[in-house]
Amino acid sequence: MKRLLSALGLVSLIAGATACDGGSSSPPTVSVTSEELAPGGVYIVYMNASADCSQGCNELAKGDLILEVDGQPVSTATDTRNSKIATGEPVKLKVLKKDTKETKEVVLVAKPTDKLPPVKDAPPFWTVGAAALDKAPEWARRAHFGHVAPSIMLVNADGGILSGRDLVGKKRLIVFWDIATREEQAQAADIMGVLQMAQADLNAKNIDVMFTQIQFPSNTRQAPWNDSALREFQTNNGKSDMPPLPLYRFPNSTEYNAAKEVGLEGATSYIQYLRAPPAIVVLDENGVVRWHSEGVQTPPADHVNAKVPPPQFTIIEAIEFALALQ
Repeated sequence: MKRLLSALGLVSLIAGATACDGGSSSPPTVSVTSEELAPGGVYIVYMNASADCSQGCNELAKGDLILEVDGQPVSTATDTRNSKIATGEPVKLKVLKKDTKETKEVVLVAKPTDKLPPVKDAPPFWTVGAAALDKAPEWARRAHFGHVAPSIMLVNADGGILSGRDLVGKKRLIVFWDIATREEQAQAADIMGVLQMAQADLNAKNIDVMFTQIQFPSNTRQAPWNDSALREFQTNNGKSDMPPLPLYRFPNSTEYNAAKEVGLEGATSYIQYLRAPPAIVVLDENGVVRWHSEGVQTPPADHVNAKVPPPQFTIIEAIEFALALQ
């Protein structure tokens, strides 16, 4: 990925771009701190309310750390996959409780469930290794970080609709961008060029790119674009010698179906938690949000990429993170 920088050749489309940690004048929200993850083990991302769980689930909560399964230390989501914990038989978990900071033993009896279609064999709870989750920088730990795929309904400009549950099963790098100002459009164009150059590397790692235009809650002046406008934007601003990006948008009034705006965690729409564009979200194959940044980040003065314009620096950091995702 480092070769991407030397090959960029992109001139920043933004004059005097400024730093933006969180993209808003309000204090940035850091979701899941390094201090919380320091004890290690496996972090419980979300408790599945529809789980087939006859014992133990009521003793667990989001943010708890599973340290052992049947006396064996665990450190990755693979260590707590269904075949090891959701067997229908009693399984002993050693758990560090988030609320009390105390360690306790929980006997779990659970089975996978198909009550979250199209997700098959949903676990009693979603997990991610604490050390793996802790790899994201603080500025990429906004509201969705450390959660599972939120309620969402997106339309592919080339046809088809995705819900939050449809995102499970494959790694994703999603850029949510808006068009309220010329600066926002310029940032999107800058990011698009970098993503086009990295798309082949991302796809080779089974990471899907989703370049998604939505109307952020802060945008009260500019209605979302339609498919034709999105394609025109990519034609006018993209790199013509490289494959275009997959374009997505929020459904219009005739396309929208509330029943299809679903995710793994609750019913709150993802849009309610997006404050400022561009918002970048990286999900692992289990649907866990491993990166959520907002706005553009100015590189530190001592960083190897210190002279890279903020929009390019922000997306390059997200791309490199996604490529190293485990």
